[in-house]
Amino acid sequence: MKRRSVMLVVSLMFVVLGALASEAAVYKMKIHSVGSDMHASTFALKDFKKYVEEKSKGQIQVSLHINASLGGDRQATEAMQLGTLEAGIIGGSILATFEPKFNIFEFPFLFKDDPTAKKLIDGELGTMLDKELQKQDLRVIAYGVNGFRHVANNRGPIRKPADMKGLKIRTMENPIHIATFKLFGANPTPINFGELYTALSQKTVDAMECPVNLIYTSKFYEVQKYLSMTGHLYAIAPFVVSEIFFKRLPADLQEILLDGGRRYRDKQRSLTVEEEQDMLAKLKKSGMQVNDVSSSEKAEFKKLSAPVYKEFEGRVGKDLLEKVIAANK
Repeated sequence: MKRRSVMLVVSLMFVVLGALASEAAVYKMKIHSVGSDMHASTFALKDFKKYVEEKSKGQIQVSLHINASLGGDRQATEAMQLGTLEAGIIGGSILATFEPKFNIFEFPFLFKDDPTAKKLIDGELGTMLDKELQKQDLRVIAYGVNGFRHVANNRGPIRKPADMKGLKIRTMENPIHIATFKLFGANPTPINFGELYTALSQKTVDAMECPVNLIYTSKFYEVQKYLSMTGHLYAIAPFVVSEIFFKRLPADLQEILLDGGRRYRDKQRSLTVEEEQDMLAKLKKSGMQVNDVSSSEKAEFKKLSAPVYKEFEGRVGKDLLEKVIAANK
């Protein structure tokens, strides 16, 4: 009888301890983004936060840190590797410095249109890149996109390489990107995105390049007069999670996170498509002079950038580069 009582007490203790452990299993998830409160990624992140917190019954608690409030993409990525930051929306050019195969998105005029790019990202290419990135303690749970990048400046419309001669342009921190603009005759200068508005207003640089949605939501129209629709690069914005954080989660919470990532991807992409034409119209209304760049004019830029393909193909592998080129013909 006494032994049975002891066993009952022990059993009750395990139940209580289990309940306490369950209550204590709360995982805080800080998410970095350089996007403003008006950016598609921010709206999609708010939806992600609500979904994940509800589905996990509060076990995952999400806090959003937008406007580069935690620093730039590089600092955020390094923090994720260390496990001191749980997640972030990271530009592809920064990820390329951690996993070289992400450089596939840095080759100029490689992707012919949005549907082709998304098909590749959602297929074998995206899966392979994620697997390689996991070796760096980073995991992609969603491939957000910002669309094609275009050049804005204060000097005049850009339709041919000669229009870029001597132009001091802010570029991303990527050697392929820098080499490309040097071939165009420009003077490329890498600057942290969070410092770009100030750099433009103080005339540290005369020009910049990024997707339409970032030009509008970051208010670059206040410090740039001309926007030329060069479409020279396709911009991805992966939702990256620290692998250290991900592995800490129980299997059921990992699945909720992955489901939330798919939900984020769909919403972010949908909003990006919806907003681009509206934002382009608003940029024109704000006073920016917008000019199209014809296919023949883009071909001139592409021809001039050919040496970049040969010089940097080793970063992604000749086979991968040729496969992506073939998919865009």
